[in-house]
Amino acid sequence: MADVTTMKITAATRDRLRALGAEGDSLEDVVVAALDSYESQQFWAEAEAAAAAETPEQRAERKRIETEVDAWTDGLR
Repeated sequence: MADVTTMKITAATRDRLRALGAEGDSLEDVVVAALDSYESQQFWAEAEAAAAAETPEQRAERKRIETEVDAWTDGLR
């Protein structure tokens, strides 16, 4: 069995977690799903910020590399 710990949360938070869960989901299932969703949101927010900060020179270099890699894989399809 995996290591477990206790996390102190308010009764209101516990109730929100229970309400979010589907029939048969444990509170851990709900917390893990919420963390997965949060981490995904953070990842895509960072990716979008990086894309927005990309300079025209960086974009041109990325496109050049993508075109080169695409050419490598064209024969694999």
